[in-house]
Amino acid sequence: MKKLLALTSILLSTASFAYVTGDKIHFQKDSTYVSAAYSKSLCFDGENFKENIRKCTRWTTNDERRCTRYVVFAATQPQESTRKRCARWGGRDDSNCLKWETVRYFQSEVRTVKFYGQNDDLRKTETIVIPTCM
Repeated sequence: MKKLLALTSILLSTASFAYVTGDKIHFQKDSTYVSAAYSKSLCFDGENFKENIRKCTRWTTNDERRCTRYVVFAATQPQESTRKRCARWGGRDDSNCLKWETVRYFQSEVRTVKFYGQNDDLRKTETIVIPTCM
């Protein structure tokens, strides 16, 4: 009975959040994000973030677009890197980038994560420190 109550409280507490902000670590090379709030394998070794990422390698051919094969691989992202962003927009409705620039891209291992409810109401704020890799 105690296990059932504990499981129910966990499900209710996580189900009450519509979305979370401030939790993502961007793995640029692998073109994916990992949530610091929900990941079970995300860690930081002092210079790099590491995560075991599960990606789909095969999809159904019908309209369902359901994954039929996954692969798990170790991904690494430096804490400090660079990225490109648009420095000057132009064209009709400013929808075209006219000039790109390379800027510093730093991701902290300490994240301030905000949990929101269905009505965009802030439910809680939590500081998460990404654990050290073992």
